[in-house]
Amino acid sequence: MASNDVPMRVTAYMRSGIVSDEWFPLDGILLSQWVRDDLGVRDVTVPGASLLAEPKGEPMRGGRMPIKVTHNKDWYYHCSWAEWGPYVDGTEYWNKRFDNPLADLIEFDGRRGKIDTSAAMYKAYRMPMYYRSALWVRWYLVGDIEKIRYLLATVTHIGKKISQGWGRVAKWEVDEVAEDWSIWRDGKLMRGIPVYNLPKDVRATRRVSYGVRPPYWDKRNHMELVVE
Repeated sequence: MASNDVPMRVTAYMRSGIVSDEWFPLDGILLSQWVRDDLGVRDVTVPGASLLAEPKGEPMRGGRMPIKVTHNKDWYYHCSWAEWGPYVDGTEYWNKRFDNPLADLIEFDGRRGKIDTSAAMYKAYRMPMYYRSALWVRWYLVGDIEKIRYLLATVTHIGKKISQGWGRVAKWEVDEVAEDWSIWRDGKLMRGIPVYNLPKDVRATRRVSYGVRPPYWDKRNHMELVVE
């Protein structure tokens, strides 16, 4: 452990529901902020720019995050997954439908054409969106507490669909605590760990295929994990 690494508790007090899974790892949120801080804020973007632009600074490395790392066959951060305050789960839907009154505005290059709402670009959607409304969400981690406070200072929303108002944070609290509860707490797992890392005297209650570290969308980080 680095000299400036301390156990801490991070709490987000919420103003709206969060679109996420039940585990909702904090290190994913922190990595997003870490990359943004490293590369700089992009004030203006155009479609496709993120795919073409050359990155600034050095390539990101997981060990550069101000969080303690467990070095093993597959490394991961000392950062728990979400502990939810009083909550309710719900489902909303987002819809995409073709606006028929505007059909005459579509050009087919002088040829006859047909609008197909069952496939391709005009396909209609009604997609479920699962969310959780909680008074607060809490995580435990070990790292540089001042850098964690700095990274979270500009996080106003968390989860998915934030452009639509989901995941609005009222305030953050980052407090030093006496014990490290980032992975284990009173014999209970606080985050998923690789199956081979489970102590022999602990019975595995649930196994899932999930990311062991951020970015969690990267399939290369996915493996079989043990969760509580």
